Amino acid sequence: MDRRKFLTGAGFLVTTLAGSQFLVACGAGGSSGTESAGSPGSAADNLRNLVYVTPFQHIIAHADVYVAQHEGYFAEEGLYITAIGGTGTASSVSQVAAGQAMFGKAASIITCPLIADQNTEIVTIGQKDQVSQYSVASAPDKPLTHPEQWQGKTIGVISKGGSTELLLDAMSVAVGLDPTKVKKVVTGADVSSLEFLTRGEVDGFITYIGSETAFRQKNIELHYLNTDQFAPMPGDSYFVTKEVAQKEKEAITGFLRACRKAWNFMADPANHDKVLEAVGKYNEIEVSDKALAKAKLEAELKVSKPANGDFLSIDLAAWEKGIDLMRKSGIIKDTSRPVSDFVTTEFLDAI
Repeated sequence: MDRRKFLTGAGFLVTTLAGSQFLVACGAGGSSGTESAGSPGSAADNLRNLVYVTPFQHIIAHADVYVAQHEGYFAEEGLYITAIGGTGTASSVSQVAAGQAMFGKAASIITCPLIADQNTEIVTIGQKDQVSQYSVASAPDKPLTHPEQWQGKTIGVISKGGSTELLLDAMSVAVGLDPTKVKKVVTGADVSSLEFLTRGEVDGFITYIGSETAFRQKNIELHYLNTDQFAPMPGDSYFVTKEVAQKEKEAITGFLRACRKAWNFMADPANHDKVLEAVGKYNEIEVSDKALAKAKLEAELKVSKPANGDFLSIDLAAWEKGIDLMRKSGIIKDTSRPVSDFVTTEFLDAI
């Protein structure tokens, strides 16, 4: 399927993300944008320079890549990863699908419909979020604890048609309720989303772990209902094209091995200053408030550590259940694709 047609049909713009930030290599070493010409003096000549596009900016949620680069874990695999800050999940998906980056990150609720219904040739290779980043926040004296409580009410979502709106709809469908009976308005992702609740414009709003941590740091009391309690879906995960998965097994395994080492490094509180230093190389503002940054890091560790197994683990049974719920919710129209079309444990098994 023509990539531009697919991306446009799926609501994505096919653009070169911040084109001046990386170059498509055309000489020895590859003709695909999955390899980057890098920046002067940034990578040793003997390291393969590959591109990773984040789903959104350079924030602590993506720290494993920054740490793996900073601590030399990628170098141990013969890799140098050029991390590009995305402008939304669309930028990560579109760049990888167009062959202009090797690695991207997105939640299953985004990738699965594209694979199932748009024949997008991508596949998940490692799962970062083991618990949902998102919760429905509400006033402590009027807590929202069940989807039935927001039937006929107004709930804020981070973006129109994005992950949070889809998750909110799935929460209603999971308990047999009509999601169209809920009014959704955009309240954004940052702490200013609270103002909509304070002004009485919404009865609750979806927030993500970063803003939730900031609210807690400011001693702002809210009730949080994690979306997994009613609509468990595999969260943000690394993906590549299926062509890359066939041809670049060593590079993919090396990338995941380095990221897993980074997560284990991050899990030790003694290393947290070094973690923030690594993040600061990409975004100084994100770590300017050290106490808040460390709180965000601890929160990311909580949502990223599996109940059983190692960081980045994939639970295929959980993926099957998530895909079933997406089909029940109408998020996925296809009814026959096997879970292997969406996700593989091949590379994690090889670590």
